[in-house]
Amino acid sequence: MPTPPKTIGRYDIIEMVGKGGMGVLYRGHDPKLERDVAVKMMHVDFTGDDTARERFQREARAVARLQHRNVVTIHELGDLDGTPYIVMEFLSGQDLEHILKSTTTTLPLVKKLDIGIQLCEGLGYAHDQGIVHRDIKPGNVRVLEDGTVKILDFGIAKFAMSSVTQSGTVMGTPSYMAPEQIMGQPVDGRADLFSTGVLLYELLAGKKPFTGDSPTSVVYQIMHGEATSIRELVPDIPDALAEVVSRALEKDPAQRYAKASELASDLQMVKMMLDLPLHPKERTGPHSTGDTTTIMPQLYATSRPKTPGTGPISGPVPDTRMRPTAVAEAADVAARARKDEGAQPHVIYIVGGLVVGIALIFGYVGMNRPGAAPAGGNAATTSPGASAGAPAATNTPSGNIELTSAPSGATIALNGVDTGKVTPATLAIGGSGKSEITLALKGYKPLTAALTADDMEAGKKNFRLGLEPQAVRLTVTSAFPVELVQGSKVISPAATKHEVTVQPGGASVSARNGELLLNQVLPIDFTRGRAESTIRAAGILAVFAQGGTLETCSVEVDGTDLGNPPISKKAIAAGPHTVQLKCADGKGDSRKVDVTPGERSVVTFTPKG
Repeated sequence: MPTPPKTIGRYDIIEMVGKGGMGVLYRGHDPKLERDVAVKMMHVDFTGDDTARERFQREARAVARLQHRNVVTIHELGDLDGTPYIVMEFLSGQDLEHILKSTTTTLPLVKKLDIGIQLCEGLGYAHDQGIVHRDIKPGNVRVLEDGTVKILDFGIAKFAMSSVTQSGTVMGTPSYMAPEQIMGQPVDGRADLFSTGVLLYELLAGKKPFTGDSPTSVVYQIMHGEATSIRELVPDIPDALAEVVSRALEKDPAQRYAKASELASDLQMVKMMLDLPLHPKERTGPHSTGDTTTIMPQLYATSRPKTPGTGPISGPVPDTRMRPTAVAEAADVAARARKDEGAQPHVIYIVGGLVVGIALIFGYVGMNRPGAAPAGGNAATTSPGASAGAPAATNTPSGNIELTSAPSGATIALNGVDTGKVTPATLAIGGSGKSEITLALKGYKPLTAALTADDMEAGKKNFRLGLEPQAVRLTVTSAFPVELVQGSKVISPAATKHEVTVQPGGASVSARNGELLLNQVLPIDFTRGRAESTIRAAGILAVFAQGGTLETCSVEVDGTDLGNPPISKKAIAAGPHTVQLKCADGKGDSRKVDVTPGERSVVTFTPKG
């Protein structure tokens, strides 16, 4: 491990505390103000590139203006021999990555929700200032001793994309990157919310939603795979919380939360049910006031009519009838309060009065996710399109049950026998053996699910049908000519605009331009009928090698040989690329660079050691 410098700027360096793809973090001491600070030396070099230096400083100043309890405070920007550094407040506590890996630290659900809420509050503030983080992950979330959450490295990913030399990894961490971020498309705050969804999933389930044996396979899963339902991994997770995580992980940004404040509000509603102020003395942390006034206004708000799309969870006005599971969970909270010997009488009255309101809120969270079941119905837990493997219900109670579906008009079969009815319809159940319902509707996947005793008690059950894959009309607009390739076949010759029909079940479709080193997989959702992609303008790549022997090495970009350095001007597609220096003696090197449209990106190789 290299010896840390004695000083950086006016700061005495005490020790190195971390190293990553973006830079090296030191603990330092400010002798002028007599306080410890964190000093981050960036893995970038501005030598001879005044434009990049100016851009970095402009972006860093924007982040330095962020003043929020959940965002790390930046004290100063500096430059040491062409290498920029950032001086920040020195934080105690542990990062979330360390907490997740710990075998001795177990966080209660309420604490996990509190971490998610504070994370969203910090992100929401930054997004309102026009700043996107781009690299939300456990290592960039710090939990202090008092429970305060701090977001680290705000804007650092964007800094490192500023047409400068890079070492380390592609901008963003693959497991936590949103699909649009992977595709190199313009991103907004919703990309951070996808990353937050991944973090919440990992925090709750103990594993990431998208995994693979290589970064490439992880990226493929994010783009095309479906995460295992968190209910399968955590059976006792509240339904509303599972819905919140599922919405945050939507691949289409338009289907995700639009704002961090909306995600924070939904998490807060779930937390209210689990974190009632039964014992103020037992509540700790920045949100633990023990004051019921922080809860009551939101409870009252749910009982008033709302305009669709204006509440903390956008969507239609919910039915105020309570779901049986929500009532049971809320009642259980009240029961535990009554049994607790330390509970004061007025506390019991408060809890009893909140039971109905909590149940309404909990149902409201689950029912207002886009595409959720209409109020009053229990959404089928069987995945859309599942036609096999549904658990058989035994001894289902007899009676009538109202079956609805979204969309309606699906034929209904009971235990494989056509009933002659279509949804919505009321079906008589005999109550002997299993009662398995199969719905079928043209253009949608058949759905099979077993009726349960809870369904019969509720007297109704709603199903949401998943669309069958269909041919997609793909529109591609590019700033330069590209050809569309499916597998090894060119399906549309080089042009700046394409309109093609893509059938489901085939290989992925890519936009390709060999001269500009573009080979980009295009995202296509085969349940929507149409898909659109935009290829951004190209940028310029320059590659230099400082050192006599390095100049005899060859340069490869994404596997394409470009000859010996220096390469002063190479037109190249915007987005992430891998630049490799291959030498005869085997002492090569590799860099990751994210090329910005219309701008010059510089990679400089220097001798190692």
